[in-house]
Amino acid sequence: MTRYRRCGKPTCHCATTEGHGPAHYLVVTLKPGKTEQILLSEEMLPVARRFLDNYKRWWAALEKVSAANRRLLRLRTAELTSRKQTARNKSA
Repeated sequence: MTRYRRCGKPTCHCATTEGHGPAHYLVVTLKPGKTEQILLSEEMLPVARRFLDNYKRWWAALEKVSAANRRLLRLRTAELTSRKQTARNKSA
């Protein structure tokens, strides 16, 4: 997130322009209602972008594993249900 701020002094250039800045922040939501902001220098922007790309790739891989686990769970549930029905039919 990039921000520009105004200092509030009526004679400062920020009163009539975009403001002081830019100031770059990495904003992370830790849990509902709890965020952390890290002020980044210009030199750290590429590093932070690389870290964010790593996070996005990690999250995508985690989603794929989660989807595979859900599929396996559905298959095993269907298999157990089928076995129970077969066992009931044999005993009846």
